[in-house]
Amino acid sequence: MKINKIIKPKRFSRFVIIPSAIFRFKNISAAATGLYCWLFSHEENQDITFTFIMAHFKNGRDALQTCIKELTAAGFMIREQVKVEGKFKGYNYILNDVPLTGKPLTGKPLPGNQQQSNIYIDNIYNNKSNIKYDNRVLNAFDHFVNLFPEKNQPKTKAQKNNWLDCLDKIQRIDKYDLGEVYLKCKELRTDSFWQNNFLTILKLRNTDKNGVKYIDRFMYKKSVTINDIRKKIPGHISFYKYNDPNGKTLVGAKTINGDIDFLMLQTMLTEDEIKIIIND
Repeated sequence: MKINKIIKPKRFSRFVIIPSAIFRFKNISAAATGLYCWLFSHEENQDITFTFIMAHFKNGRDALQTCIKELTAAGFMIREQVKVEGKFKGYNYILNDVPLTGKPLTGKPLPGNQQQSNIYIDNIYNNKSNIKYDNRVLNAFDHFVNLFPEKNQPKTKAQKNNWLDCLDKIQRIDKYDLGEVYLKCKELRTDSFWQNNFLTILKLRNTDKNGVKYIDRFMYKKSVTINDIRKKIPGHISFYKYNDPNGKTLVGAKTINGDIDFLMLQTMLTEDEIKIIIND
């Protein structure tokens, strides 16, 4: 099991090549861009922790936490929690060569000799509605394909269209975030049962014997309690509230290893979980 590792597309593993998408993405800070480039320069499976990052840069903790938040919000990074037998063990830093959130790239078009995904070259359209798939779906496509064995991956244009159509409907009709769906599918592909029974994303919109779509079954979230949230914070002692200079209520956490401020807490919890703490 991988814990505290850098994980990036394999085609970049032997070279210090930085995907050009990060340089075309508008409204991201130079500091976040620099951190992304530095992370990408490391070899696949490099041991990586926040302490390791801090030891390299002169930027303070808050500044680096802000950079990580920017990259995850833009979809260039997925900070994946790793648990063993239900206990938090660390994070993997999954780097994307295109923004998984699908926010539009701005600036000058990429040069014609740039390596591009085949889904852009094929200019695939939804044949049923004659509407081009949006960037969020297109950018997510390769990530989902790579979760499955080569023999199960879509090969013909029609098969690719079916997969793209499925992703589009998951986002547009089922209202799920493709980044969260990707992480759930990645988890399922390592499960001893589902790795042999989940061989195509098309299954996600099929229904089980009870008439429940698998996407709804897989993405089901139980009601989260304050106790559930406490378990996500290593060495948790208590939560506390404080106000920023503008009077906005923020929350932090006291742990056996020291305090965790609001910025760091945002990288560990969802917005809904933070709201639960504030309202508790």
